[in-house]
Amino acid sequence: MVIHKVKSIFFSPGRKTSKVTSVLTNSLNITCEKYNITGYNKRNLHIKVNHDELAVFASPVYGGRMPKIAAQEFKNIKGDASPAVIVAVYGNGDYGDTLLEMQEVLESNGFKVIAAGAFIANHSIMRRVAVNRPDEKDEEVIKQFANKVKEKLESIKDINKISTLRVKGKYPYRRYPGMPLKPAVIKKKCDLCGACVINCPVNAIPKDNPMITNKKKVHKLYGLSYNMY
Repeated sequence: MVIHKVKSIFFSPGRKTSKVTSVLTNSLNITCEKYNITGYNKRNLHIKVNHDELAVFASPVYGGRMPKIAAQEFKNIKGDASPAVIVAVYGNGDYGDTLLEMQEVLESNGFKVIAAGAFIANHSIMRRVAVNRPDEKDEEVIKQFANKVKEKLESIKDINKISTLRVKGKYPYRRYPGMPLKPAVIKKKCDLCGACVINCPVNAIPKDNPMITNKKKVHKLYGLSYNMY
């Protein structure tokens, strides 16, 4: 199967998922369009991926699940029997049902998931977990994964005839009660630069007073439960 373009769609509040995704897509050596859906104003893209294009979807893992925002945004991306690679990035414990959940969302939208990978990165809140990862060894593993993706693409004659990829996970998806810790402003260190305002994925930090955070909006990202899926 000949691929003319890669479209990379990723949600990366801690910027580690984007790093993993960049190593992967750069290693494919195919022209790539990147869509970072982390920012509050960078969503509702409604992207179409053609039959001769490869989609790479990447998401962090929250409690063994995909963040609600990522799931909602991935549903806006449509394929045309298009090959897709799914990537889960986790920093603590395990990636749980994330890959299975991603596969379900994407295959219902016209994609054929041909490869899946889970990679470790420094935890976004518990910073002592997986420190400095992904490191050089991790990047080498990601590059090896990219080579396997290329081999898989070359072997595909008719994508409609490939068997469904089996990934880890089970139904019903695990219930996610929410993260016990939420990001908070460290007032003594805040210099009012406004970076948090720009980068907050749920627009929970007001520009005129970045010392406060709208807890209800934060729950949209970290969740109290995943019953809203």
